[in-house]
Amino acid sequence: MRGSAVRKWVHRHPLERGFEQEVVDEVSRCWDGVPLPKTLDALLDEARSQLLEDLLDARAASCDGPEEAGRHLQITSLLPIEALLKDEGSVLLLTPSYGNWSAIAPALARRGYRVGLLDLRPESRRPDHHLPAAPGLDLRHLPNRGYAGALVRFAMEPGSVIVALADEGCGPRWANGALFGRQVRVGSTPFELARRAQLGVLPVFAVREHGLPRLVLEKPLRIADSGSPDHDLDANASRWLKLLERNARRFPEHYLAQLITRRAGRRTDTVPLFVEA
Repeated sequence: MRGSAVRKWVHRHPLERGFEQEVVDEVSRCWDGVPLPKTLDALLDEARSQLLEDLLDARAASCDGPEEAGRHLQITSLLPIEALLKDEGSVLLLTPSYGNWSAIAPALARRGYRVGLLDLRPESRRPDHHLPAAPGLDLRHLPNRGYAGALVRFAMEPGSVIVALADEGCGPRWANGALFGRQVRVGSTPFELARRAQLGVLPVFAVREHGLPRLVLEKPLRIADSGSPDHDLDANASRWLKLLERNARRFPEHYLAQLITRRAGRRTDTVPLFVEA
């Protein structure tokens, strides 16, 4: 019923024509020469439906208790996380800020993990305050200002799982890479933290398929540590961005939903994703 209501709302509230053309131009630029799996009109509608579905799920995902473990995010296997926890003691999960990413940290906390969420979005895209976790969940929001000491201490405690938004920028340093053939920069914090605390790094993506949210786990990301900090940062960011691009091409409606959000706030976006923007 909710899905039907969302689709009706999207149909009755089309995008403003000038703004829609901006999004279409950006999609054409990013997917130049690559066939889309659906028509662009269908992808636009699906992306806007995703945004509404994620917005409706966000509060419940944060506030529901352990008994709702499988409701907001289906997880096929926890073995990759368990393997890194066994080998490294703690694990860093890298996720982009699109899809049902807000359900990842609560979903893992419901399964008994000690979880910290590292929200690295610029201040203009972060909420004024975070919803408190439901009773029984070991879930905290890690600081993103003056955070180095507290963040490293949390990461060094055995059994810690850190969920970090790794396609955003927050902090004094940046890592450079490429996405869709264009130069981008992302915050260096996740990659510096992984090197300093010797964390296992696992890229994850929260996607919706047939209306059901599920967690896609990639292979662990090898963190370069050659002794040249700037070179290592860019190498690690490039590996992560390559996975992000592959996922965005596989699930373009998810990336398009984020693109709509960022284009809508482009006048106040202090940290654009693409450098030339």
